[in-house]
Amino acid sequence: MMRLETERLILRDNTLRDLNDLHRLLSNKVNMYYLDDVATDTMEQSEANLRHAMANADGHYFCVEHKSGHAYVGQVGYTITGSTPLGNIVHMGYFILPEYQGQGLTTEAVLCAIAYAFENDHCVRITTGCYKDNLASERVMCKAGFRKEGTHIQAPYHDGLLKDRLSYAINRDDYPHLP
Repeated sequence: MMRLETERLILRDNTLRDLNDLHRLLSNKVNMYYLDDVATDTMEQSEANLRHAMANADGHYFCVEHKSGHAYVGQVGYTITGSTPLGNIVHMGYFILPEYQGQGLTTEAVLCAIAYAFENDHCVRITTGCYKDNLASERVMCKAGFRKEGTHIQAPYHDGLLKDRLSYAINRDDYPHLP
């Protein structure tokens, strides 16, 4: 079983024991407002999401838990979207429970996942993004070293509106924590 540690967190492979916590996260419509394509309504949908994450067939998905008490915090991971002769290109996503937001835990988990992707998973580029009005998610991207690459003007349809979407990326060569 994969297990990575940061100062305050453990990132590990998902297990079926995570189902209730994952469902609590994915079915929270307020928390998942910007991730309606990932949100679930039923336990069965959450279980399908969890089983996909456990398979890690198209990327790597980590359960994030707090070292203090081993409480479930959320999820961080990435999907392989392409490959080059130099390595994989992946798209990263992250979401945590509301009670853990605003403490720097998301950034800490994202930095750990970035390091794993570059150092252990033959990754050369990580992309991510968010709706322009999702300021908290954009702040995480900036703190984690991603650089803004563009704005897609009123491209995606979300919550009955056409909204601007921001694109961010980091390349292995630009990653400051590698030699």
